[in-house]
Amino acid sequence: MLEMPIVVGIDGGPASIAALQVALKEAELRRTGVLAITCWPADGRRDDSSPLPCENREQATEILEHVIAEATHHDKDHAPIVREVSQGPAGPTLVAATRNAELLVVGSTERGARTRQTVEHCLRNSVVPVLVVPWTVAALDEQDIELDLSQASIAR
Repeated sequence: MLEMPIVVGIDGGPASIAALQVALKEAELRRTGVLAITCWPADGRRDDSSPLPCENREQATEILEHVIAEATHHDKDHAPIVREVSQGPAGPTLVAATRNAELLVVGSTERGARTRQTVEHCLRNSVVPVLVVPWTVAALDEQDIELDLSQASIAR
């Protein structure tokens, strides 16, 4: 298992695309790379409505490559991405991958018990901060999520 300061879980859905985009932006700020992990057997997703069975390494690799292509098609100068396809449950695999990481990024959908189980496992067991990216972020344009802190009121 390769060590990268930012680990991101990939299941093929919009939330994992958004999670990878967030992980890449954070990696750029930290001047580091991202370890993108897809696990099998699992339910991979192309969208939140229809899970794809991910029953072997080839299917898992296809899902991983699809998400990387979707997440990086606007930014060809992104942080380095190391790919990992792992046989086993996603939650424990992601937590184990963070042994020498600084951050774990996972996407979350409103559907699917398996996704909730993975997120909950990571939140309970990770020794590094866990950033949960909702699938709705995938529908937002980058301009939609830009914050103008000069206009923000800060509660004290």
